[in-house]
Amino acid sequence: MTIPRIYADFNKLDQDRNAILVCMGTWRDLEEQGVQFSRGMKVILSQPDDIDETGQPDFLETPAVIDYDQEHQYWIGRFNWDELEYRSVKEKRGSDAT
Repeated sequence: MTIPRIYADFNKLDQDRNAILVCMGTWRDLEEQGVQFSRGMKVILSQPDDIDETGQPDFLETPAVIDYDQEHQYWIGRFNWDELEYRSVKEKRGSDAT
């Protein structure tokens, strides 16, 4: 099963620096891929950012686990900031297994 790539704005964070998943791009990606969030779901959070060395669009990406913030009533993506990197860098290393 392929892990879904879901849009996240890495500037939209909660107090614990988790991605708050409320953007239109997030909901569009879910709809296009036919998936719904659930607690514990594994995803790749992805944000368009810059271009790669060949002039193609590049993306900041990181693996994440979906959770729900009951107090604020929104979905969040919990991720490790040390794993956030450009897709082109991961692909160059050959470690993009998704």
